[in-house]
Amino acid sequence: MNEPTKRLAILLLTALLQACGGGGGDSAPTPAADACTIANQRQSLRDFMQEQYYWYRDMPAPDERAATMDAYFQSMLVRPVDRFSYSQPTEDYQQVFTEGRRVGYGYTLVWSDMARTQLRVRNVEPLSPAARAGLARGDRIHSIDGYTPADIAAGLLPAVTTPGVPRTFTVATAGGQWKMLTVTSEEYLLSPVAAAGVLEVPGPAGGAKVGYLAYNQFVTYSREQLWAAFLEFAQAGVSELILDLRYNGGGSVGVARELASLVGGAATASKLYAFLRFNDKQAGSTQRLLFEMPGATAGTPLGEGLRRVFVIAGGGTASASELVINGLQPFVDVVLIGEPTYGKPYGFVPFELCGTTYQAVQFESLNALGVGGFTSGFPPTCTVPDDLDHQLGDPAEARIRTALNYVATGSCGAAAALRAPKALPLETIGDPWPRGMLLD
Repeated sequence: MNEPTKRLAILLLTALLQACGGGGGDSAPTPAADACTIANQRQSLRDFMQEQYYWYRDMPAPDERAATMDAYFQSMLVRPVDRFSYSQPTEDYQQVFTEGRRVGYGYTLVWSDMARTQLRVRNVEPLSPAARAGLARGDRIHSIDGYTPADIAAGLLPAVTTPGVPRTFTVATAGGQWKMLTVTSEEYLLSPVAAAGVLEVPGPAGGAKVGYLAYNQFVTYSREQLWAAFLEFAQAGVSELILDLRYNGGGSVGVARELASLVGGAATASKLYAFLRFNDKQAGSTQRLLFEMPGATAGTPLGEGLRRVFVIAGGGTASASELVINGLQPFVDVVLIGEPTYGKPYGFVPFELCGTTYQAVQFESLNALGVGGFTSGFPPTCTVPDDLDHQLGDPAEARIRTALNYVATGSCGAAAALRAPKALPLETIGDPWPRGMLLD
């Protein structure tokens, strides 16, 4: 066994001992309980970071005075290079990434001005209590439980992480009508595929049929929906595709490769999709990921692969979403519409320790041309602000309209002449999807 493999085996063995148990009476604590003392957790985390962290050479000494394990973890990160690593309760991680559910209301709000005085609903989960109550994309927030946008900006709105908590929204719709809604938090199912359908562009010889897919998270439980959408596109005879990743913060590398393979079809099958480079201690973990032959559209024109794809993107488009963009660019004309992406060419292998999952950067991704390092994000071909006055999938929505105009005319068109005077705040309020590129 070589040294990197031996070190990894030791770490994996350590991880297997992390479930916290308990002793009884005067008996000695079990090894599992002992492993979860603060001292042992810190030692395990420090060992993990020194072996696995991408920038371990530049890692500062941990702050032994840190009050929490998260603060201890944060003290080892290489700033400002690493703005990506984070930790979260393992239960939260498993709910979103493996179980497909979340506790909350199912809405995401965004500031529509730099001064943070105007809040609008950016997205509502289709199966959430917020959706059933009538909260909709584009609604303007007057108050939540009596807290004004200024109060919310100041952090006064309490976080809710348990079911059964009612919350009252006073909002104005995009059309100007006022409504008051009461929503009770609950555990609800997530819908990574937010919208899918076929749009038409008029023109000679019947025009063009355009597939539209709004996809919010790369997770394994979305595979069936993804394949169903592409099968619908193939049966409809689409020749163009709009892939809406504006709110997709990433997720599974494997599912991201599947989606890219569905776009590239037979034309990219077995070609290099991504090169995942780990630190020098973990050189044996380096991977070359190839495009797959997609079975969902085999035998159809779509299955042969698209020459062009329109990707709707913004500041929330990150990680595995950018992996798809970067992986396709050597082979497919990728037309980006919206705003610059987040800029995260790095990924994680989740590390669970005593009820907390640590996502520390462990690898960098590059495409078949060796292109990586896109920490400033990918710039749009057509700059178009997010249009909260229309729903996702509506051909009149500004970014979708721009893509359809590009199909018809070969240019960005009038919608892209609309410019946001300044970049708006990236942070969201509510139940946003996390960012991440997770090797599974």
